[in-house]
Amino acid sequence: ESAPATPNLKNDLSPDDTAREVVDALADLDKFEKSKGKKLELQEGVVRFNLKPKKGLQYLVAAGRLTMDPETVSKFFLTTDGLDKTQIGDYMGDADTFNIQVLYAYVDNLDFSGLSFDEGIRKFLSGFRLPGEAQKIDRMMEKFAERYCACNEGAFASADSAFVLA
Repeated sequence: ESAPATPNLKNDLSPDDTAREVVDALADLDKFEKSKGKKLELQEGVVRFNLKPKKGLQYLVAAGRLTMDPETVSKFFLTTDGLDKTQIGDYMGDADTFNIQVLYAYVDNLDFSGLSFDEGIRKFLSGFRLPGEAQKIDRMMEKFAERYCACNEGAFASADSAFVLA
C-alpha cells in the first residue's frame, strides 16, 4: 500500500497567485512597520511630555499624532497610559487660556452622574495630581464643582456651594 499523495503547494500555485501572495505579505509587513513606528512616536511623545509637557505636545503635533485643540489634548490626557499625573495637573492648572480650555474639556469629558460628592472628587483626581499653587487648585475645583452639579442636578443649591465644600 502506498502513502497518500501529498499535494505540492508550490506547483499548485500559478505565478500570478505567488506574486499576489508576495505583494500581500509585503503590504502586511509595511502595515506592521508603520504601526510599530506610530507606537514608538507615541512613546517618545509621552517621555517628552513627562519631562516638559509643552515640548512633548509639540513633538506629538509635529509627528502628526495629535492636534492642538483642547478637546483632543484633554482626551489624550484621559486615555494615554504612562503620562506623569503631576505634569498633567501642572499643565491643566496653568493660567494660559489654552491650558484652561484643556482643563474645561477634560472635566466636561468626565461623567459624575449618580456619584456621591466624594466619589466624584476621587474620580476627578484619579487622572492627575493637583498642583501646589492655591490659585490653580481653585480654578480646577471650581470647574469640578460646576460639572458635578450639572451631572447631579439638585445635589447642591449652587455650584458655589459644591465649590466651597470641595
